Amino acid sequence: MIYNDVEAEHLGGGVVLFRNAVDYDFDWTYEIFCRALDEEQAAMYDITSDPETGEETYMNKSGYLFSKDSIYSMPRRASMMHQDPRDEVHKLFNFLEESKDKYLLKYFEMFPLAYNCVWWKVKGHVVSYRDGVYLGSHSDTSAEYIYGVHSTRDELALRSIISCLVYVNSSVDSEEELTGNNFTEGHHYFNYLDIDYQPKAGDILMFPSNFMAAHEVKPVGKGHRVSYLGWYSQGTPNPSVYEDVCDPVKEPEKARISTNVYMPTLREDYREYLLAKGYDKSSEQYKVTNLNT
Repeated sequence: MIYNDVEAEHLGGGVVLFRNAVDYDFDWTYEIFCRALDEEQAAMYDITSDPETGEETYMNKSGYLFSKDSIYSMPRRASMMHQDPRDEVHKLFNFLEESKDKYLLKYFEMFPLAYNCVWWKVKGHVVSYRDGVYLGSHSDTSAEYIYGVHSTRDELALRSIISCLVYVNSSVDSEEELTGNNFTEGHHYFNYLDIDYQPKAGDILMFPSNFMAAHEVKPVGKGHRVSYLGWYSQGTPNPSVYEDVCDPVKEPEKARISTNVYMPTLREDYREYLLAKGYDKSSEQYKVTNLNT
């Protein structure tokens, strides 16, 4: 597994691409992620028969029935993989998270004020799109406010500052190029910025989580699109709405398997990065790390 230390390519509107950012065994990772997707779906649904039609259907833990078509027509997610006990899987996730965090420093270098907005992170999870599956236009901080309702359905989304994707496999231009672990179409499109990105394995994409970088995943043509998605976040978590963030200094073992974790060395890491790049302490990049006490 290799961190390639590539330079940022600003596509516009805070959307930053790191091409060929990392190298690792993409085929093995693809297989591991696909297995995790299947295992989490199996844990979420029981396969049964529709009592009216007799057709194969899926029942969730609350007893609701879903057709096979409806299950496979939406993106699938695997969010429990950080709890996988296998050492090789743990090493893979450590590598992905450490690589993301290093590229975050490059993102701060481009947009220094973003540094003051990040305090903890939501580790990545696997997102999967099969043939014809897509995700409509949205922002990653969508709150869906309703007058008089003071707790939204997804409080955690309000904490998101920077979204980060690591692409596990590639979009190819024709079905003749399909190999069983890539896909056609399935581009990542930013609606307000008119940015059309064709996923490539090993690329990392970072962008603001707010409405300016509203985006969609275009329908996959053929194949299976797999990516690793996480966020860098701000604010004081609210446990009453299930916002729990683990402190790796106080609870290192729990932090290893937790999804939401504080970033206690972020300030020191960013300062060290800047000084190594030749910035002095009077630079805008460095001054944002000074504490206003």
